[in-house]
Amino acid sequence: MQYKENDITGIGNSNTAGRKFWRVAFAVYAISEALFIVISYLITYSKCKVCVLPIPFYITMFFINLLLTILLWYVLNYFHKQALWKIILGNIFIFVVYYFFIIGLLYLLLNSKQEWLVWPVKFRSFTSVVYDSWTEIGKYVVKLSAFYMLKFYTEFQRVGEQRIQLAVINKDMQLNLLKQQLSPHFYFNTLNNLYGLSRSNSSQLSVALSQLSNIMQYVIVDCNKPKVLLRQEINFLQSYIELEKLRYEKNTIIEMSVTGNVNSQTILPLLLIQFVENAFKHGMKEKSDRSWMRVSMNIDDNELLFTVENSFYDVTASHGIGINSVKHILNLQYEGRHDIQMRHEDNSFSVTLKLNL
Repeated sequence: MQYKENDITGIGNSNTAGRKFWRVAFAVYAISEALFIVISYLITYSKCKVCVLPIPFYITMFFINLLLTILLWYVLNYFHKQALWKIILGNIFIFVVYYFFIIGLLYLLLNSKQEWLVWPVKFRSFTSVVYDSWTEIGKYVVKLSAFYMLKFYTEFQRVGEQRIQLAVINKDMQLNLLKQQLSPHFYFNTLNNLYGLSRSNSSQLSVALSQLSNIMQYVIVDCNKPKVLLRQEINFLQSYIELEKLRYEKNTIIEMSVTGNVNSQTILPLLLIQFVENAFKHGMKEKSDRSWMRVSMNIDDNELLFTVENSFYDVTASHGIGINSVKHILNLQYEGRHDIQMRHEDNSFSVTLKLNL
């Protein structure tokens, strides 16, 4: 069984709101088009009664223009996030197709000899139709400008909403992580282990105290920044795992490996600890020879591949509040730059996170 997270939570609501916005925008455009036709007709009629065409012609062109607007906006929506050269070539191609289609259609309608649609006048040459098509070019420019203005507005609104969501979820995530991952239970267990080490005059005591100091420094001071260096997050995870290992038998497999070049990459603080804590909480038993956990990180330039594999006992491991919070954060902070997969097979559980830092 495999889980894959690619969508922003609540995107269905966002899509519904987006579709409603575009429907309203199109309705406004349709009204504007209708007003333009009515005003143009009245002005022309007041100056030259024989210059106007039958009303059905204008109604037909109105609906044709609305249909073409829908098609144009739909195609532009497909192109607008492509590479710049594709956008330029795409817009040139769309304009040429649109222009010659509308001119050809006008040519056919004006020479259709349908008296209910056009007056029975002399044949109109294709050249004359092209010469009189400046209004169609103007309409195309209006449709094109309207699309990009509306698209810019919707993108601006979406980014603003995501920033608000990110601020709220970031706050909730920080609280969840501090309460769950580094809860009083963690410190209580750690202090008990340190007490045991001091009673036996173990050489591990000074190392364990240093690791606890690193954790507290990171959580209390470093995590107040929006981003931290990746090496700080790695050092934090290593210290956390080493302290947790004190609770288990010496032959219990608990490993963490880091490969690749860690330079000046940055990451959201406390992003990865949830997966490690989740493995300890749901996959490790202190008095069991079947418990095991492996954490691996590979860094290739700005690409991070983070994997946690562990023994598995608790079927709720992938549905906790902490895991869901991390998914929300990934969707908002690393939208389009991450892929997370969770896999449960037999008595093992794994999480694989690919992240573009």
